[in-house]
Amino acid sequence: MLSSFPVVPPSAGRRLLAAIAACAALTALPPPVCAQPAAPGGQPAAKAAEDDPFADELNPFGKQPTKPPTAEPTKPGDALPTPERLPSKPPIKLPVPFPESDEPGEPPIRRGREAESATPRPDYRLPRDETDIAEPTPAETLVMEAEKLDAAGDLKGARAKIEEALKLDPKLTIGWLALGVVSRRLGDYEASVDACSKGIALDPNVGELYLRRGIAWYHLGLYGIALEDFEEAAGIGYDDPRPELWRGLTLVALDRPIEAINAYAASIRRDREFMLGYLNRGLAYLSTGEPRKAEFDFDMAIRRDPRDARAWFNRGVAQARQGRFREAVDSYAAALKRDPGMEAARRNKAAAEAMAGRR
Repeated sequence: MLSSFPVVPPSAGRRLLAAIAACAALTALPPPVCAQPAAPGGQPAAKAAEDDPFADELNPFGKQPTKPPTAEPTKPGDALPTPERLPSKPPIKLPVPFPESDEPGEPPIRRGREAESATPRPDYRLPRDETDIAEPTPAETLVMEAEKLDAAGDLKGARAKIEEALKLDPKLTIGWLALGVVSRRLGDYEASVDACSKGIALDPNVGELYLRRGIAWYHLGLYGIALEDFEEAAGIGYDDPRPELWRGLTLVALDRPIEAINAYAASIRRDREFMLGYLNRGLAYLSTGEPRKAEFDFDMAIRRDPRDARAWFNRGVAQARQGRFREAVDSYAAALKRDPGMEAARRNKAAAEAMAGRR
């Protein structure tokens, strides 16, 4: 994420606004199938699925998976079976996988050593055009001052500065975008929608405005409207994975997990290094009862950020749901190594150890 607001002279305003979607920060979280085609070379479809957990994705609407009755997650904090109370055939009861509370576009929750190097910053800034040496306008200067307040955690002060800037220049599109983001982070979702809408009226070709408005619609529970804004943003910012990610989150909220899986896959196609795409697609696969595919996605998330305890935890959930309790114990231990305070991993590790010992 960029560390400072841009200097945006009038001559470069349009050019900088066009760069918003491509350069906007990607922050975390937060806190979300098919018929099998024949295998290449004439191998039976069952063999293809055994070799490749994604062999059936060419037809994502061909089959509706069923959830294993013993793999239902419980609410975080629910008690897990202890060794002395284990039934003869204990069910797998695990807390809801992480991240349930992290949201894309918000500063990620950092724990342990990660917190030392993590400095959450505002997410509505634009890149500075190094070829421009013109001085910022008074309104742009106020937006830059708002960035400093935001970085210091003073969201109300930042909003006041942005509103002052917009009084000086009501056509400052960047100002409306900044106001929309700050209002959303303050929990004023209707004000966020209003600010982004005014920015769109000034320039309908800024994908970031549609994305931010869609997030506000999402928080208001207006998922159908949010989907339209995310699709609009995805059409403008071809290389930005975030609109497809948020489309997936919205489809999950609408209880359409198979479509959500496809949206997460689209976000990954746009950016193969986008960890949140893998993490959330894995969660969607867990919800559709496909833990093997989920494990693959969590492996990909771990590959991109081995320090993320959530990915290790979710990997353990996927392995436990496949009955591979000893491997799940190792995954939970890896999560605890990265975040010793993750109590869900500690409880799951104990339960998995007990289940592995009864085999």
